[in-house]
Amino acid sequence: MEKQISSSESYDDALEFIKQDHNQIEIDNHKIVKKLDFIILPILCGIYLLQYLDKLLLNYAAAMGIKQNLKGNEFANLSTIFYAAYIFGVPIVSYFLQKFPLGKCLGIFIICWGIVVTCHSASKSYTSLMIVRTLLGIFESSSAVGLIIISGMYYTKRQQVARMGIWSTMAGIGSILGGLLSFAFQHIKTNKFQSWQILFLVMGLITIVFGVVVVFILPDNVHTCWFLNDGEKLYILNNVVRINQTGTKSSKFKKEQIWELFYDKFTWLHVLVTLCSQIVTGAIGTFGVTITLTFGFNNYQSALLQMPIGGLVVIIIFVTTQLVSKFGNHTLFMASMFFPSIVGAIVLIISPNKVGNLLALYLLYSGSSSITLIYAWIGANTAGTSKKFIRSSMIMISFSIACIIGPQLFQAYSAPDYHPAKITILVTQCLSVPITLLIGYLYKKENAMRDMEVDENENEFLDLTDIENRSFRYIY
Repeated sequence: MEKQISSSESYDDALEFIKQDHNQIEIDNHKIVKKLDFIILPILCGIYLLQYLDKLLLNYAAAMGIKQNLKGNEFANLSTIFYAAYIFGVPIVSYFLQKFPLGKCLGIFIICWGIVVTCHSASKSYTSLMIVRTLLGIFESSSAVGLIIISGMYYTKRQQVARMGIWSTMAGIGSILGGLLSFAFQHIKTNKFQSWQILFLVMGLITIVFGVVVVFILPDNVHTCWFLNDGEKLYILNNVVRINQTGTKSSKFKKEQIWELFYDKFTWLHVLVTLCSQIVTGAIGTFGVTITLTFGFNNYQSALLQMPIGGLVVIIIFVTTQLVSKFGNHTLFMASMFFPSIVGAIVLIISPNKVGNLLALYLLYSGSSSITLIYAWIGANTAGTSKKFIRSSMIMISFSIACIIGPQLFQAYSAPDYHPAKITILVTQCLSVPITLLIGYLYKKENAMRDMEVDENENEFLDLTDIENRSFRYIY
């Protein structure tokens, strides 16, 4: 190994720490994991909860009067501009997250989107709402990419799936809290402010405070982690990082790793499965309450009926990620998540029953929740810091495109049945199954080819990509 490595900014940021002399002490692996789960994991959960809830407030505000100054497709356009801005922002914020201290940079982005959320309360016109939704999309684009990278720093591939499952369940918790907040704030009446304005103001202030906490609490890397001693840091780097073969983080942006993405077949397959599987997320994320209203429920009932969705999402994500963490078989578990959505889409198309339609709507959240396993796949199967940041960005861009397409399916002319939207959801969920199976097959085939090769080099801290490092093995 000594002949391969020298002090260079091209290598992993943790390399210099690894090369130093450290006293060897006995380390309790379970104790380290508990430390990480006690400090790192709650921060990740808080970030994902707030980014999901702050984004989703527009959906709940639909039942609180925000649409009174909007007409035609303007409400759908507010969701579209958010994700368009997300697409614009994600490569830029990814560059900043790699180039600068990760924890502090992410915390600053959180503070910025919290400020923007508070500005929603002063935005009543279509133009002003478009402006704040644009800014919110840019700043929130930092969240998922940052969380994927952080999860890969501290946990093994199996542990990553379980922890990503935990922080991803915050989407379900966010739905529950959103329903409760919407129901509660609808009962707040003032002469100067409408209930949705107060809701945005309160949530924005909470997000700002949390962003300040992240700046001071979230570590930037393993070797600078304030709550781990040198022995524990070394243990994570020598055991977790070496097992993953993905390194921690290099601050040097490498263009050659970006070019590699364009001829890596797995990049485009993951982009495709994200696009197909998440159109349903864009649809129900913005129009969930509106769809429920078309079933015959009133505003109060429609807000409260979003709460079971949150519980369902928590169960789906937690169960599937824990099963993948324990048994592997990432491909099969992910493919199975689309079948309930397929059934739900069929029922929505053919059923006139009020309760049946509601249950069918709930089933769509199974396919929507597959994004967590996509996150885990990307995090575990990508090496090279620049490649990992940009591939994660590409997945989030694909997710955003899907979320742009989803709301636009619900055009005013097709109300109240929205049959074109429901048919599109059915087709895309069906397509997601063979694409997922193909990805898993190709990963398995690639591993078999590498098993016949011999690579005795220690590459994990050289910031090599998963293609360059022949010791790297993909999970499938």
